[in-house]
Formats: sequence, C-alpha cells, structure tokens
Amino acid sequence: MDALRRVAPLLDETVLPMQGPPGTGKTWAGARAILDLVRAGRRVAITANSHAVIGNLLDEVVAAAEGVIVRALQKAREDQRCSAALVDCTDENAEVVARLDAGDVDLLGGSSWLFARPDLADRFDVTVVDEAGQLALANALVVAQAARSMILLGDPQQLTQPTRDVHPAGAGASALGHVLGEHETIPRDRGLFFEVTHRLCPEVCSVVSAMSYEDRLQPGGAALTRDLVAPEWLGVRRGVVWWPVEHSGNRSASTAEAITIGGLVEQLLLAVRVVEDGVERALGVDAVLVITPYNAQIARLRSHLPADVQVGTVDKFQGREAAVVIMSLAASSAEDAPRGVEFLLDPHRLNVAISRAQLLSIIVGSPTLLASRVRTPAQLRLVNALCSVAVVTPAGAPARATDS
Repeated sequence: MDALRRVAPLLDETVLPMQGPPGTGKTWAGARAILDLVRAGRRVAITANSHAVIGNLLDEVVAAAEGVIVRALQKAREDQRCSAALVDCTDENAEVVARLDAGDVDLLGGSSWLFARPDLADRFDVTVVDEAGQLALANALVVAQAARSMILLGDPQQLTQPTRDVHPAGAGASALGHVLGEHETIPRDRGLFFEVTHRLCPEVCSVVSAMSYEDRLQPGGAALTRDLVAPEWLGVRRGVVWWPVEHSGNRSASTAEAITIGGLVEQLLLAVRVVEDGVERALGVDAVLVITPYNAQIARLRSHLPADVQVGTVDKFQGREAAVVIMSLAASSAEDAPRGVEFLLDPHRLNVAISRAQLLSIIVGSPTLLASRVRTPAQLRLVNALCSVAVVTPAGAPARATDS
C-alpha cells in the first residue's frame, strides 16, 4: 500500500496497474493516493463502471482527508451521488466544464461517458479507474484522453464485466486483465500486487491464494486476531467446508439445500461465537451471508431462513464480507446447471463467494457435481477447482435434507 502512495505522485504520461485481492485495502490505499495527488496540486479524475463504486471511493477520500478541504465534484443524479456532504454534485455536463474552467475542482468523479467527452480532454493529471478488472479495455482507452497518466485499481480475479455482444478472442478482457495476460496475479515488472489480506483468516486465505492468486496472497493484521468458538459437529473452526446434500433433477433451485441451510444457520446462530482481539461475542445474523449463483434459489432460501439473514447472488455481494458465508450451488449436476458448468463453477464466481468469508466458508452442493463429466480441459479445471476445496464433513453433523 505504501508503494502505491510513493509511486502515484511520480506518474508522468504512464499507467500504473494495481491488483488488490479481497481485504487487502485497495480502496483505503487508493483514496489516500488520490489525496496525496490533490495535496501535491494535481487534478484527479475518478471513474468506474457504476456511480456506486465511484461514490464509495469519493467517500473514502473525504474520510481520509480528516478535515482538509478537497474541492470535489461528482457528475451524477442526486439519488446516485456519494454520501459525503463535502462533495458537490451535478447532473449537468455544462456545469462540470464551467467548474473546471473556473479552476475550483481538484477531484471529479464520473462515468466513462463523462470522461470520453471532447471538452474534458487533457483536463486532468491523473485518472484513477476503480474496479478496473471490470472496465473494458476499449472504455479505458477512451477515458485515457482526459489525463496525462492513469492508475488502474482492481482485481481481474473477481467478477468480470457482464457482456452481451460477441467479440474477437481477448477483446472482452478488462483493462487490468490485459495487463495480467495469462497470469493470475500481476507480474512484478508490470505493476503492484497487494499481497496481505486483513479479511481472510489463514485457513480461508490458503484456499483462496492457491485457487486464484498463485500462492502470493497472505493473511495479516486483523485476519490473524479473529477466531470462532464452534461446536464439534461443525468439524472446523475456520476454513472452507464442503457440505454435501443429496438431490437430483434440480437446475437452478433446490429445496433440499434451502432446508439444510436453514437448519445450519439456525444451529450456527445458537452455537457459534466470534472472537476478535480477545473479545468474544455471539454470531449475529449480520455476520452471516448466504450466497447462490441463481436468482431462482434466492426465493427457496428466504423461505427457510430468518427474515433478517442476508441472501443474494454472488454478483450482489461482491465487495461485502462476513464472519461466515454459506454458498448454495443449487444445481444437482453439471448437466442440470443452466448456462453449464462454466457459469456454475466459474473460478471468478467461486473466488468471490469464498473470499467474502472472514473465518468460515461453507459450500453446500450436490456430491454429483464433484464427479461431473467433462468434455474440455477448461471444464476439467473448473470441476477440479471445486474438488480442491471440498472436504468431507465429519460424522455427527446435522442431518441433510434430500429431494428429487
């Protein structure tokens, strides 16, 4: 993180790529690098695929400023703006240009559509692209015209940008994805890699690091001070657990998995306690996330879970974290899975799901998935990734439901 802040003010007509896996402080460091640039008299642009991401980074910059005045403006509707009152907001392009002409804006946040405008060309010293693992290379090239230099913040190992069109091979890769090429982590001669996660405990981190980050990701800080007090039937205190549930013929929703997860959450809330910095507390509903790849499974899950337990798709929970995360795969087999095994066991999707967990990640699924028939080397790698994180749940665990 210190390296980003050291290098950012030195940028001169160049691009600085930075890969930040879950819990490594990408937003924290990015905001402080932006603040350093502003304090050094640089004009900075912030862009991303959504106003929510832009607003989150703007909020972090204001928080890091600790009272120091930052003349910031966000181009967005009022209902899309960041929460920081110190950041001005406008939905008018003409006002943005007028404020820049007047010289009273140090920091501007807006979409790629804004920074692609000819009247914003060469207006900034540095453009910071947040979640650059989701911004298409074409979009990054278009917004590059707005500044002399660019910082790419993100992680291509998380979920990629949704696309509908058909492109030539490689064209769909993100700006940061092109920097990584065939690598899972950014090579040392191409950019910065944040290698210490403060979210993932050692047992979860080892799985995520081996699966997605070439064993370069290590736990540190708060990740080393958390623990769970758990009953023996769970089998582990921390880590990744495979929880098999027998069912067949299910495509995108499984009642058996929903019933099992409902009982599992009930038992966890009664029996598990979280320990952090030596302080022990009950596992509350706010410390549990239930994730599934399919919208159809959400309704099944909600019908068997307490109303205040958070349930959603992998896409919805990217960027979130909790002490315990449970993932319901729902499909009975690779053949049953809508959009195929490539969607269900997509390594980015699996990485996001597991890496939401600070302490315990439980993957609930049909054991048939572990023996999926594969037809290509790519499919073999996908099934092998699931097998690599699957462990046998010990005898004595609560009974699983079954359906057919």
